[in-house]
Amino acid sequence: MQFVRGDSFSFKVLISSSRGNKIKIDDIATIFVTCREHPNINYPILFQKTKNDVVLDDNSFLHIEFKPSDTENLDYGHYYFDIEITLNSGYRKTVLYNFE
Repeated sequence: MQFVRGDSFSFKVLISSSRGNKIKIDDIATIFVTCREHPNINYPILFQKTKNDVVLDDNSFLHIEFKPSDTENLDYGHYYFDIEITLNSGYRKTVLYNFE
């Protein structure tokens, strides 16, 4: 993904169970969308979104928005963010993305 730092950037990600079933917001214990300069979890968090900052629609699309204040102080370059979702059942899944 590419976008201009300091601008708003919205996107959506389809989330579902391993069997392809829809996930409802009530099924989710926690959501973390975490941005770092490197995919290694030991690198400092640049910004993070939680369950309160995202929207899960009826079709299991997770809507995420990076606000201008999230990126305006970042240097130009490549960054990584992961989406970690933990269900009430204890099942946890993390997916890594990169952006420029």
